[in-house]
Amino acid sequence: MRGLYCSSVDSLSGLSVRDLPDPVPGPGQIVVTVSTASVDYADTLIATGRYQIKVPPPFVPGNNFAGTVTETAPDVTAVAVGDRVHGMALVGAFAEKVAVDQHAVRCTPIGLSDELACLSGSGYRTAYDALVSTAFVERGENVVILGASGAVGSAAITIAKALGARVIACASTQDKLDFCRELGADVGVLYTGADFKDNLKTHCGGAADVVLDMVGGDYSEPALRATGYGGRFVVVGFAAGTVPRIPLNLVLLKGSTVKGYEIASFERHHPVQTRANREALERMLLDGRLTPPITARYDLDDAVDAVASVAGRDKFGVTVLQVTPRAQHSDNEPKELR
Repeated sequence: MRGLYCSSVDSLSGLSVRDLPDPVPGPGQIVVTVSTASVDYADTLIATGRYQIKVPPPFVPGNNFAGTVTETAPDVTAVAVGDRVHGMALVGAFAEKVAVDQHAVRCTPIGLSDELACLSGSGYRTAYDALVSTAFVERGENVVILGASGAVGSAAITIAKALGARVIACASTQDKLDFCRELGADVGVLYTGADFKDNLKTHCGGAADVVLDMVGGDYSEPALRATGYGGRFVVVGFAAGTVPRIPLNLVLLKGSTVKGYEIASFERHHPVQTRANREALERMLLDGRLTPPITARYDLDDAVDAVASVAGRDKFGVTVLQVTPRAQHSDNEPKELR
C-alpha cells in the first residue's frame, strides 16, 4: 500500500509518501481501506513530537478516516467485511489501509458521504462535546470562540449557530474574521489589539456567557475577564504555543466555571454521552444543519503538503486528504468554500 511515512519527529522533513507493508489485523482488529481522511492540527503535533501523547517513529500519521472494511480478525463481531465505516486512530489514517480496533469505528449511515463521515471525527466532535456537554450552551447565549477560523473553531461556529447561540468569533487577522462571518458568526473581533477584552464585552452586551479557547497564550485571561457572573470557560488547546496562567481571583469573583476538554479523556469517562453526541452530529450532517467548511483537498501523493499547510496557523477551515480517486467518493459531499 501507499502511505505517509514519518521517519523522524524532529520536523516535518521526516515525512514522505512511500510504499509500505499492508497492515495485518491483530485480535479484535479490522483493516479499513481508507477513502478519505481529515488533516487536523493534532496530526501535525504528533508528526513533530509535540503532542501530549508521544508516538515513537517510524509511524504513519493520521487520526480521522472513513472507508470500507476489507479484512477482520476471526474474533471480530462489531462489523463485517464490506461495511462502510468511519472512526479515529491516534495514527495510521494517512495510508490506503489502516488497522484499528473494531470498536474504534462506527458504521457510516446511508446517505452520509465518506468525506462528511470522516469530518465527524475529532474537530467536530471536539466542538460539539465542548459546547454541548462541557459548556452546556443554551439558545440565545453569547459564545466567544478563540481561534475561530481553524478546524475546531470553524466547526464550533456552525454548531453554536445550529444550537441557537450568538457567536463572537475571535481571530488574528481580518481575513480570518471575514471567513468566520461567511460561516455564520454574528461578530468578529481581532484578539491582537490592546482593547480585546473591552471589545468582547461590548459585542456581548456587557458579558460573555461561554468562552471556547483553542488558543491559550496572552488571549485567555482577557477572554475570561469578559465573561459575566457564572460564565463558563472551556479550555480546548494552546495553538499560541503558551499555556496561560490564570489569576484564580477572577474565577472567585465571577463565580466562573473553568473546565477542560480532551477528546480521549471525555470518551473514556463519558462513553454513553460520547455515543449520543456522535449520533447527533451524524444527524446534523445528514440533514444539512452542518456544512463543513472544506478549504483544501489533497491527494495522498501530496500528503506532505497537506500536513505542512495545516501546521501553519494561517490555515482556514478544514483540510481533507482524498486517499482514493475522486470518482470513488459519494456524491453527497459539502461544497468547497475556497
